[in-house]
Amino acid sequence: MKKEYLIFLIFLILGIIARFVTFNELSWFFGDNLHVDEITYVTGDSPPFERPPATYLLAGFSSNTRFLRFIFSLISLIPAIAFFLFREKSRNNSILAGILAIEPTLAFAGLQVLPAAPAAALVAIALTAGKNRPVFMGWALGCAALFRGELLLFLPVSLFFIRPWRKYVFTTSGFLFAILPVMFINLFSGGQFAVGENGPLNLWIGSTWELLETPPGLEFEELMGHDSFTDKALDSIKSDFGGWWQRGMVKSAVFLSIPGPGRNIEAPELLGSTVLKYLLLLTFLILVFGISGIGQNPATALFLTGVFSAFIFFPSMRHRVLYIPVLVLLIPQFRWKIIIPTTILIVFISFFFEYPARVRPGLTQVQMAQNYLESSDFDEALISLRKAEENGYYGADLHSVRGACIASSGGDFTEAVTEFAKAIELVPESPTVWKNMAALLWNYGYREDAVFAAEKAVSLNPGLRIELSPILNPIVQ
Repeated sequence: MKKEYLIFLIFLILGIIARFVTFNELSWFFGDNLHVDEITYVTGDSPPFERPPATYLLAGFSSNTRFLRFIFSLISLIPAIAFFLFREKSRNNSILAGILAIEPTLAFAGLQVLPAAPAAALVAIALTAGKNRPVFMGWALGCAALFRGELLLFLPVSLFFIRPWRKYVFTTSGFLFAILPVMFINLFSGGQFAVGENGPLNLWIGSTWELLETPPGLEFEELMGHDSFTDKALDSIKSDFGGWWQRGMVKSAVFLSIPGPGRNIEAPELLGSTVLKYLLLLTFLILVFGISGIGQNPATALFLTGVFSAFIFFPSMRHRVLYIPVLVLLIPQFRWKIIIPTTILIVFISFFFEYPARVRPGLTQVQMAQNYLESSDFDEALISLRKAEENGYYGADLHSVRGACIASSGGDFTEAVTEFAKAIELVPESPTVWKNMAALLWNYGYREDAVFAAEKAVSLNPGLRIELSPILNPIVQ
């Protein structure tokens, strides 16, 4: 066996072992239950082609969560395999391909049923197999955009980096060839703009620190409302354009931090509790040497697409994952004179720069409590909630989940009502918490109060009328 093959094979085996060990270390979190964003992408209530389309279709191969995690974990190894297969077989290229197999944030992303790992695989294929085939490169990047919609920004950004113009036209044509059929299918099915369906929502979320730091659940439900997210975003930007620009600069900077911020889960803390934390030096080196190698090429355009995306939307460790192969491709072009300032910048951002929109500590335990509640393991749910409080978590979901655990387990009625009341005090415009209160009051015979709570829930979300009809129309059973 040639030494290049042996080098890569060793790295690949290490990558598989790292994923296996990490999954076992996090089996309590990445077990049989999907977490909040996975639910949105895979089993949400929006039409299939809006979740985004490629993630939904890929996840549709199985209803077994552990099997899906296994598939996505294998997909997270494709960038390494693509770099090895489609580039010159040399010791240096074998090492670079191997590093992709053990890069910790890519490995971590592969343990989740989310778009990041598949998008990273397609980006790697685009940059390696499509190096001298601009149409194919564009098509593969377009397919990646079906997983991560912000890649649509590559089209305007690459305008300044792909030469000659003929190559840009071919790349763009391939990109659109992948995107447009899905858009038309979705349009004819009555859906929204499939690829970038979350764009206006994410633009709005990224317009204020309050939205960015609000965890998923009841508090965010109250903030969302039913108005146009595009209008909300534009109004927020216009009302404080200077502040929006400043926030964008902060978000772009944090995009370069190690390991990177979380989004809806405590990703840095979860990764840091596993064997992957010992590999974070690789991520640091990839960022330092990759950024020092940027130039006039499609890979640079892709990396700047990620930075621009963080500016207008929000940064996250998992969002940056698809740009890791891009940076690895740029490493051979690094310039020594840029290494030192780049190193200082990333060290400063990672260790001394305070990000205002950090995930609320203890959110992981709250999400675990919700999983335990769904499986009727009320004791474990209550233990998780106590741990969340010990970690400093505060918020309506803490009280709502606790109230549901007490009520569902046949606990003290007064305690359950008190918990739901605390949740309502924090989020008085959340339809879900009013619905929960209505169900509790109805089950304990407080019919008038239950009807009041149910009417309040329906006034906030008319879609709950059918679910609450046994309370609102008790004769019609």
